[in-house]
Amino acid sequence: MSPSIESFPIQKLDTLLAQTLGNNIQIKHVEWKLLNAPGENYGSDMLAINVIVTRSPKNTEETLNLVAKLPPTSAFLLDLFNSPVSFKKEIQFYNSMAKEFMKLQIESGMNDSQLVPKFYGGRLGLNPDKFDGQAVILLENLKCNGYITEDRIFGLDKKHTEFAIKCLAKMHALVIALKLKKPQLYNNIVTELLIEITNETTEKCLNDMIQKILIDLQNMEEIKPYMDNIKKSMEYCKEQSEKSKKVEEPWGTMIHNDFWVNNMMFKHDEQGEIIDMKIVDFQLNIYDYGVKDLIFFLISSANKDTLDNELDYMLDLYYSFFIKDLKALNIDISKFPKEKYDEIVNHCSILKLNQCLMMTQVIQAPRTNKNLDTKVTNFDTEMKPDEIFKDQSNNVIYKQKLSCIVTLFHKKGWLLK
Repeated sequence: MSPSIESFPIQKLDTLLAQTLGNNIQIKHVEWKLLNAPGENYGSDMLAINVIVTRSPKNTEETLNLVAKLPPTSAFLLDLFNSPVSFKKEIQFYNSMAKEFMKLQIESGMNDSQLVPKFYGGRLGLNPDKFDGQAVILLENLKCNGYITEDRIFGLDKKHTEFAIKCLAKMHALVIALKLKKPQLYNNIVTELLIEITNETTEKCLNDMIQKILIDLQNMEEIKPYMDNIKKSMEYCKEQSEKSKKVEEPWGTMIHNDFWVNNMMFKHDEQGEIIDMKIVDFQLNIYDYGVKDLIFFLISSANKDTLDNELDYMLDLYYSFFIKDLKALNIDISKFPKEKYDEIVNHCSILKLNQCLMMTQVIQAPRTNKNLDTKVTNFDTEMKPDEIFKDQSNNVIYKQKLSCIVTLFHKKGWLLK
């Protein structure tokens, strides 16, 4: 950690913390370091911050271990992730939706464990109504509380996959419960929370990723028998994404839209058993079928053994958790029959092919070895479009994952013929 306050990139940290801690705080000391290595999180710069504060009238010192999420400094990345909109969405999530999750659980007598990190404050810029480089989201540093991120390249084993599905189903059920039980409040919250961030830059990047994936697949001998089906399916995905989404009610919910290994953190006890999980990164939320989160999560994040042997079990497990949570929230579960769920799974699966294939370029990218424990005061300011996704045609693990996805989609009948 750097003790340098002069180079600290966040202005008016005290007013940010005052959002949750009150105006009677005084910052005594700040240490910080860059948290994310290049290639691990393009959508934002992440800082780990240790802040020593006092609060009157007692004036006893308290240390806060925080993570600060800042907008990327690259103009291209700011545009690609539509940061003015995505930051506003995420602040809205923590300020409103996450709080309603807790209220619903308490009102229903459920286990009121929080699905997300504790929120300490957020802003769009120094002027509250205008986005600028001082946009910040402050969260608890989960690593300091014993949470870890699992291996993105090799994926989650059966136990971690089950636990993640349990948390995902609970999040989807909570949103549906809020929608059905408190419709006016729900509508007020989701007006800005569930809008899409896609723009021309995003569309071009997605199209470039699709073209790159097609080239890589065409050069894989074992994939050639499926290429016609893959092309038809990928084109269908693109066509459907451009149409207005119609979700059959009451199944619609807030989906995370980027639910994979790097966006969840697990906590284990001394015996290595999982005792909790937190979901992070709520910039891409939209309104859709919860099953879409589930399918992308399983394909992108469950390890090969789990996918080969437990896929149908995991699909059924999600439904079991989902119905259990709806029932606990006093929602009429007769409106959510298993037959309809299975139909939705088959409908949504093919629509996730493009995301599953494209994100393989990100998830299976080689790890960086950059040391982040050193002092960093200069951020990358000029990342170019062609610097994001490097050529991985010689990456064996990446190609194995592509082959696994295609084989699985073919086996499940999720490719167009």
